[in-house]
Amino acid sequence: MSKSSVAGAPPAALGTAPFARTVATVSVMGVLVVGQMYVTIPLMSELGDAWGVSAGAAAASTTAFAFAHAVGSLVSGPLSTRFGRRTVMVANVLAMAVVTALMPVATSLATGVTLRALQGLFAGSFIPMSYAYLHARIAPHRVSLALTVVSACMGATVVIGQVEAQLVASLLDWVWVFWGTVPLLLAGSAVSWRVLLAEGRQPAAVSGGAGLRAALGGRMFPLYLVILIGAGSLTAVYTGVQLFGPADVSGGGTLLALRASALPALLGAILLAPALARIPAPRRAAGALVVTAAAMLAAALSGDSAIALGAALFAFMAGFATLGPALIQSVGARAGAAQTTAIALYGFTLNVGAGAGAQLAAFFGGFTTLALFLALVLAVAVGGVLRGVRRT
Repeated sequence: MSKSSVAGAPPAALGTAPFARTVATVSVMGVLVVGQMYVTIPLMSELGDAWGVSAGAAAASTTAFAFAHAVGSLVSGPLSTRFGRRTVMVANVLAMAVVTALMPVATSLATGVTLRALQGLFAGSFIPMSYAYLHARIAPHRVSLALTVVSACMGATVVIGQVEAQLVASLLDWVWVFWGTVPLLLAGSAVSWRVLLAEGRQPAAVSGGAGLRAALGGRMFPLYLVILIGAGSLTAVYTGVQLFGPADVSGGGTLLALRASALPALLGAILLAPALARIPAPRRAAGALVVTAAAMLAAALSGDSAIALGAALFAFMAGFATLGPALIQSVGARAGAAQTTAIALYGFTLNVGAGAGAQLAAFFGGFTTLALFLALVLAVAVGGVLRGVRRT
């Protein structure tokens, strides 16, 4: 069975989507939707003041979004089986827009965390459904490039979301980080409905218990473990920079430059995608993990140098931008007819990792020890990928 088929039907039977319009729409919407997970990292002090708690306590808003996002990812598979991917994606973005509009009026930690959890829940369908849609609708020979572009854009949200929040909060006020996003989500929903192809009910054979058992098969487990570690490392390192980065990371401009330093790496990953696509996805993932582990080791050794830390973050994001599409290709290829369920589990695991990573940084006394720990677990993850290669 082709790795680019879903629900037992090849793309030709489902209808092939136009490449440029589809990838552009999914990428932009991914930045808007997934980026909301990370906008609260630079706003921890402002949110703490608004809710009457410490900045550290306000970090729970990022965790709440990520964990609820994981639940949303998990339930998106059964929902898409019944209603179609396009309907699930657009309906949830519309609901997310409503909750986002309410965020600035929260006056307590409990209310703020609840709203962030609802944001995450509605956003949760976007990553797995967009990947499943691309697998099903994009011509097979262009799937790798499509996944790399979309994955790089979604990976960039950890940077773009923070940069946007910091700039908007400094120029206007932190409330506009949320209120300014609402009309963009509404407009994006309308565009997505027009661009994405309609889908009906998927065959029951790929859903339910049979699909879940196939998606949880033994050869899939190492991949889910790697997803968990990679996503956790991503949020942990940027939360660590915000909480206790090097001594010369003190001004808003320095933090902005550190966050933006990773963007060229993401662009480079897109440009190199056609060449990298020739390498088997599991081996690509292993190589990317080696790069991220080495980057975290370099970050641990950067001392108080913002320049050295920026270079390490650049290398880390270069590896992560390659890791994401390689993992999603591996998951999609191994899951067979249970591809939609497997990709939903991918989204669930990714967001559990992201939520845990946001809290992980607080358990370390400084950035150096955090970076060393991340380098270690990323190195261990290389073994998980290679084990998966042997079991294929």
